[in-house]
Amino acid sequence: MRKVLAMVVATVMVMSVVAPAVQAAGESSGAAGFFTGCCFGLRTGADYNDLGTGDRDFLPWFLVGICLGPRTAQDYRDGKDFHWREIGRAVPYVNVIFYVWDGIDIAGGKGRADLQQAYPGNYY
Repeated sequence: MRKVLAMVVATVMVMSVVAPAVQAAGESSGAAGFFTGCCFGLRTGADYNDLGTGDRDFLPWFLVGICLGPRTAQDYRDGKDFHWREIGRAVPYVNVIFYVWDGIDIAGGKGRADLQQAYPGNYY
């Protein structure tokens, strides 16, 4: 329990330092896109680049997303398949590579249309 509490406190501290810089950027890619892609994955990161946070501040939007999870399950219920990169995120220790990879892709400004061109439409 102490480890979990320490991790939550550390996350809040890091976000309190990073969030002002992210909000100053004011773009849907860049640092905010990187954090979104790393934590939520390619699908939600692409939605973030396309739609933004819906006129919400980035930090509360980000923390709610961490607690409630990404939209991948919703996409799966809507008939989309899991992508191999999403399955790679479930592999212990190797998943860090996929977190960073997703973050870099989303930081570059990729949206759903870009992912639909790169991968078959049954994923995105």
